[in-house]
Amino acid sequence: MTVSKFLSLAALSYCTGIWSVAAAEATTNETLVALSNRPPATLAQALRTNLAGTYNLAPVWSGKCAVVVATGIFKKPEPPVFATNRYALKFDTVMITQKKAVGNVGPKGIARSEKDGGYSALHTYEEFLPSDFRIKSAATQAELEKILGLPHGFPAMSSRGDESRVRLQWAFFSVNKDASLDTLDVTAIVEKRASTNQAHIDSLEVLRGNAWPEIKSPKKS
Repeated sequence: MTVSKFLSLAALSYCTGIWSVAAAEATTNETLVALSNRPPATLAQALRTNLAGTYNLAPVWSGKCAVVVATGIFKKPEPPVFATNRYALKFDTVMITQKKAVGNVGPKGIARSEKDGGYSALHTYEEFLPSDFRIKSAATQAELEKILGLPHGFPAMSSRGDESRVRLQWAFFSVNKDASLDTLDVTAIVEKRASTNQAHIDSLEVLRGNAWPEIKSPKKS
């Protein structure tokens, strides 16, 4: 794979926001589909349970996110087609996984259901989200993993000469006391040279967002 193709794939992936569809499908197929869907639940109700399965959120949560950190290739202007729905947040499903989930998913997360039966925009629940300062302070993959844990999904790899590059992604959400939720999406392209054992961060992007329950006004009689 050429570097230009790799970077194009990276741009496409971070614009779609978060974990790869492959990770979502693998998690769904191997740990969730075999389980019957659970009844509709509020976010608070779903997060309190440890019963594995998928729960339809009632109400649905929606909001927006924005780029707060961009270095390396992520400084380049993005094609309009990528940015169309990039900053819109919508969550209509809670996914409670087995303890050993595929792609480091869960054990509790929220997602958006798709028409094909899969899920996208998966975010793992964390009580507290790390600051931008901490994330930006990481210079290597190891340092970033100390802050965020193991990457979500399945890394995409490429090489150029004696350099190898890997695109890593993380996606989290936390719940606020004011009944809103915050999202954190991190994409890092790390580079490892033959002369060193450390995988250094070449490019980094951080998105943060906020979502609220969709409260529909009662229909007028």
